[in-house]
Amino acid sequence: MELQIQKQGGRTVHVQPEFSQVGDNRIIGSTQWRDAEGTRQERYQVLTLRDGKIIDMQGCTSRREAERFARRH
Repeated sequence: MELQIQKQGGRTVHVQPEFSQVGDNRIIGSTQWRDAEGTRQERYQVLTLRDGKIIDMQGCTSRREAERFARRH
């Protein structure tokens, strides 16, 4: 992600990814960074795994939404 931002002429961005396992086959991934104005941005994804491969990815706007989605599906 950092490389793509730099290629488009953006300033260097420090991205902080985190991952936590929810259940046997779900992982919640979160990414945090600051935009050009210094505002903190966050994105969450729920990854569903099967046989060591990602079979589904759902984007969520908050950690709470990601946790609800991971437990529901």
